[in-house]
Amino acid sequence: MTVRRTPRPGALLAALAAVVLPLLLAGCSGFQGTGDANFVVGNSSVVQIDEADRGEPVEASGDSLEGDPVDLTAYRGDVVVLNFWGSWCNPCRDEAPVLAEASEQLDAVFVGAQLRDDSTAAAIAFEREFGITYPTIADSGATMLALGRYSPTGSPSTAVLDPQGRVAALVNGPLTSVRTLEDLVDDARAAGGGAAS
Repeated sequence: MTVRRTPRPGALLAALAAVVLPLLLAGCSGFQGTGDANFVVGNSSVVQIDEADRGEPVEASGDSLEGDPVDLTAYRGDVVVLNFWGSWCNPCRDEAPVLAEASEQLDAVFVGAQLRDDSTAAAIAFEREFGITYPTIADSGATMLALGRYSPTGSPSTAVLDPQGRVAALVNGPLTSVRTLEDLVDDARAAGGGAAS
């Protein structure tokens, strides 16, 4: 697993948001044939963002798969783990047990963002299969685009938001270890304004 710090983002990163949604609608991240679907599989690299470069707090909201409102601004003061996934995405299935375990062990708020699922029923079945108990925003890419210049380019991807709601880290590709996420949550809390409330 590669960990690197980002330089100050330039115009190229600012333009990234304009191309993210079309990539999502094309499938998972990279193009790797998996049965009858093409998936872009990230390499699970971790990008940590210096506090001075985090930008504005993420403002995103929507209805959960069950129809309940979810608003990321309600979690200010907490570290938020925001995972982008789809039930059609095999790498998302690989990481789901890690996320379920992490959500029970770590002092952070977990929220999912569903991308391009064929049906709400398929997404709910996915959550039940893997024991996902935190809310998932039924989405078509709007939550991903709300991350602005730090929008991931596909799913699965995970953003860690600091207590101020700013993107502190991104994992591009499936999470393979609770420990990796634990370290990112701890770092986000330490640099982002103290302990979770």
